[in-house]
Amino acid sequence: MEKNFHLFVRNYPGVGVAAHVLTHPHLASFAPDLATARLDVAEVLGRLLKRGQLHDEVTHWPDLRTKKMNLTVRAVQHGRLLPVPLKLTVVTRGGRGGGKAERATRKAGSGKGPVHVWVPRVDVQGSLQDLSDLEAYVEELVRHELYLAPLERLHSLAYLGDETVETLSVSMKHREAPRATWVDESRRAERKPPPPPALAEASRCLNEEVRAGLLERAWERNKEVGLLTEAVTARARASVLLVGPPSVGKTALVHELVHRAESAPAGNPLHGLEVYSTSGGRIMAGMAYLGQWQKRVQQMVLELRVRRAVLHLDSLSELLSLGGGDTGLDVARHLLPALEGGEVVLVLEATPEDVARAERTHGAFLQALRHLAVEPLPASAARAAVQQASQRVAKARKVRFTPESLERAAELTERFGEGPPPGGAVSLLRAATSQLDSGAEVGPSAVTAAFCTRTGYPRELVDASIRLDPDALLRRFRERIVGQDEATLLLRNLVVTLKTGLADPSRPLGAFLLLGPTGVGKTESALALAEYLFGDVTRLARFDMAEYAAPGSAGRLVGEVGGQQGGLARRVREQPFGVVLLDEVEKADAGVHDLLLQVLGEGRLTDGTGRTVSFRNTVVLLTSNLGAESAARSLGFGGDGPRDMEAHYLGAATAFFRPELLNRLDQVVPYRALSADVIRTLTRRTLDAALGREGLSRRGVKVSFGEDVVDFLARTGFDARYGARPLKRAVEQHAVVPLAQWLAAHAGTPHRHVELRLGGEERLEVVPRS
Repeated sequence: MEKNFHLFVRNYPGVGVAAHVLTHPHLASFAPDLATARLDVAEVLGRLLKRGQLHDEVTHWPDLRTKKMNLTVRAVQHGRLLPVPLKLTVVTRGGRGGGKAERATRKAGSGKGPVHVWVPRVDVQGSLQDLSDLEAYVEELVRHELYLAPLERLHSLAYLGDETVETLSVSMKHREAPRATWVDESRRAERKPPPPPALAEASRCLNEEVRAGLLERAWERNKEVGLLTEAVTARARASVLLVGPPSVGKTALVHELVHRAESAPAGNPLHGLEVYSTSGGRIMAGMAYLGQWQKRVQQMVLELRVRRAVLHLDSLSELLSLGGGDTGLDVARHLLPALEGGEVVLVLEATPEDVARAERTHGAFLQALRHLAVEPLPASAARAAVQQASQRVAKARKVRFTPESLERAAELTERFGEGPPPGGAVSLLRAATSQLDSGAEVGPSAVTAAFCTRTGYPRELVDASIRLDPDALLRRFRERIVGQDEATLLLRNLVVTLKTGLADPSRPLGAFLLLGPTGVGKTESALALAEYLFGDVTRLARFDMAEYAAPGSAGRLVGEVGGQQGGLARRVREQPFGVVLLDEVEKADAGVHDLLLQVLGEGRLTDGTGRTVSFRNTVVLLTSNLGAESAARSLGFGGDGPRDMEAHYLGAATAFFRPELLNRLDQVVPYRALSADVIRTLTRRTLDAALGREGLSRRGVKVSFGEDVVDFLARTGFDARYGARPLKRAVEQHAVVPLAQWLAAHAGTPHRHVELRLGGEERLEVVPRS
């Protein structure tokens, strides 16, 4: 007998997957992948069921539905109210379909029924009677929960990736291990006794996960799997280092090895082989004092030797970085004697860059390993692997993929750098099934929609069947960034290049140096690009390079050795689809510029743990004020011709930055000083935005103003040193404050129309109009 539960699953791109039981949010797991998270939660639920808990609770409904909603709440930061847009997944049951009692109620009465509502990310729930009130009800629920919450809390609730609700079936039999029944358990190998304490504490048994159907296969990799099998099963067993680029399928080879071990008949060298998987961090977890981790490693080696098991570690660099300290004896060197003596067999993973770095510090450790190169699959084999892997997904999800959907998945993941197929393509196919019913057909449109949800890209950018109008796009950017024709043309060209698939897939989406005075639109350009490309200004990661001016401060961007990730590396690892803005880059230490050579040239960065962070779905923008002062003198107010301005700023950049850094940029983009017309346009826009706020619209008050008001605010709010940045402060002080005082003094008096006028002593006054 089995009991079904709903799992709310949240994907954190590049980090892992969080899953919790919808009806019991405290029963949760965070794991590298969905399969592991499902297994963790299933194990917990199995123990609770065995103890007699949860049996009588309703934890699953066949009519459960999900819906994405957008709303804006207000946050507090430094005493100010800030509007924050949120995209939320809302889960409902009832209202339509429903159970017998609900259907009977609707048949006999109003046609409406109770609707239960969950907003899992905010951890609120409630009930209402009419499904048509859902959006308004959810808005009230969320706003009540997040009333005047700190900005940091709202940022923590940002929509980062796929959010789905899945069904998890757990066995209620006392003698059966809990399992997720959506997987195939056609054959179980003979079981050995449970793993001993050290292995149980610091690793996962992959054989158990294969029996539960939680590990994928490695398709079209017979040669590599054969070489790996030969190494770990020969009489003189050898440890193996799998070397290949990120996401090429190194971990899948290990999983395939375990699949074959589980199905191997007696007499086959793989029969009975056990494989445990761990990481450097997991080995060190909970180790509080010197000598503690050494004891754990020794015990693990002993247990592996007795069981003749294989230990898998997914990162060579992470292993080499842990445990050294002042003793000089790190985890790798501690394992070396057992490795050389054949007491333990390891399978490790590394990129070619990891190996090059390790050769300088751990040459003996590398020599004790047999290196096995894992190259990307040829195009024909990659397509065949996607086809075979999709059949497993289709069977598990009870759907059917069209040939066009497989092609679209492979095309999108290859084009936008989510890793070589089949891994990225299969993950995308799985995401495309999350909102579909059993028996549905999955076409290319569903795959494209899933990709857009995952990345934030607009549909018009990734769907070849949708036309993108370059002129309309240019007008859109020019409405947002006033008076910077060269910059807006650059943004338009970048988007068009991405649309047509002509961008270099081995580098960032774009790498530009924005040069010009303060307050002329450089940051606004970054915000506009993040909002268009990824649908959210929070996809802009901004770093003030003046904070990285001290020698050695570059380490704070990538993380020092010892497990830290660093600000820049962590941000891009957590959200690889976004815009990175490095402000005033000329103030950064030379070590920061060295890091940028790798980011701009190769589209990746190595963090403090040795892991590679991909920047290939990131736009990198550098800003600088170099040449701004001399431009004002030589080019005049508002600048001169585009060619003169470009030559001036390029000369300033060439004089300051190293040639190898400039050569890795796609373009140096000049920003001109703001002209009088541009300043007035920005002033009018800022004032219009202020007069459209909730306090006025809720009261139904219309505010008009004349050109003299615009001229006054433009004069007051423009500073040649800071550009348009003081404009908002001028509008707040000279327009918003007088309006607020007048409204407070005339509370209860019906005034639908007032006018801002320039009065004596250069002050704005509020005058009621009939």
